[in-house]
Amino acid sequence: MRIIIVTPAVPHPFGDTAARWFYVLITELLARGHDVTALAVTEEAEERVIEAKRWLAQSEGQFQGQLTLRCHRLHVDSFALRRKWQNLLRPRSEMLQDRALIALLQGELAKGYDVLHLEQMSTGWLGLGVPRTLLNVHFFDVIDWAEKEGMTFGDHKALWQARRATRLLLHGIPNIRLLTPRLKEMAESINHDPSTHYWVVPFALNTSLYPMQPPALELVVGMIGSMHWEPSRSAAERLITRIWPRVKQSLPQAKLLIAGWNAGKYLQRYSSYPDLKLEENLAHPTEFFSQAAVMVYAPSRGSGMKVKIMEAMAYGVPVVTTWEGVEGIDYENGRECWVGETDEELAGKVCRLLDNSAERQRMGEAARRLIEERYSPRPVVDKMMAVYEQVIASSQARSPVVP
Repeated sequence: MRIIIVTPAVPHPFGDTAARWFYVLITELLARGHDVTALAVTEEAEERVIEAKRWLAQSEGQFQGQLTLRCHRLHVDSFALRRKWQNLLRPRSEMLQDRALIALLQGELAKGYDVLHLEQMSTGWLGLGVPRTLLNVHFFDVIDWAEKEGMTFGDHKALWQARRATRLLLHGIPNIRLLTPRLKEMAESINHDPSTHYWVVPFALNTSLYPMQPPALELVVGMIGSMHWEPSRSAAERLITRIWPRVKQSLPQAKLLIAGWNAGKYLQRYSSYPDLKLEENLAHPTEFFSQAAVMVYAPSRGSGMKVKIMEAMAYGVPVVTTWEGVEGIDYENGRECWVGETDEELAGKVCRLLDNSAERQRMGEAARRLIEERYSPRPVVDKMMAVYEQVIASSQARSPVVP
């Protein structure tokens, strides 16, 4: 197959959340002998782009297929009034305003392709009217923001635009892949046209890049996430203000580590809490996961699969979380992780794990097996290949017969 993949970030095994999946997908497709043209529409720092290219170059010897990577800097319409009008007609359609990007994509499509694979809603406008387009949805703002408190006028406007964009794109593209059944249910409630095809294919991690971590030497409760993302920030605040005091009361020797992008910026006001350490801009995830005895992630709301939960499992760090945290993961409560909802439940499970190193070891090993068996490249990309074949077949079925 020749697959054109458009992403809003460069494929990077330790980049942002979605970038990890882009890297897994692209490298696994190449390893299977498929030709991939990856068009990364990015506003990331040049250093990140160079890192991504270096990671792909390191894997090049394993590729049977051919990779063409094009990194494009997004250029939106410089005329503000026209830009606002275009976004009113087609909300969140900045990529359509970049003529060079449109020309680049059209040039690749003209060379012939089997599937146009679009990652995340922001790329969706590029696929309207293009045969054999598959839109991949990682989360829905309309879920994540539904119960947000203290919303500003700007927040309400952004949510309104997100709702409009979601509705228009789900009605405009007939092939949709979603990470979880919950997202599929939401998509079907927005567009239940029987001619639209929905598939659930989960996130995947390259487990070879996640070595099992040795048991932590100290009783460190940890959480890592991008704090500019509301679900992660709410999870950190809940852990610090509501769960951690209960743990600290039972285990005075325990320590709390909160890490991730913008941790200091958004959580500095909590720095006086006992035995709390804030870290950001980590060079590598192991800087966090090598210290954490237990990973705690309890977001108030946040749709899609939570990669930090999956990473903790891959590293063998036991997890305490809520249903929101394990959305899309086929777990058994008490085997691969502990799942609860109340502050008391969550704190109790944290204390139980901190008190029992053998249980931490067993849970970490079980979680690692789960990621390897169900959420590593081979089983997940097997499912993606089946989706591609169905996208191609459905397109052929809709095409008129030429005598």
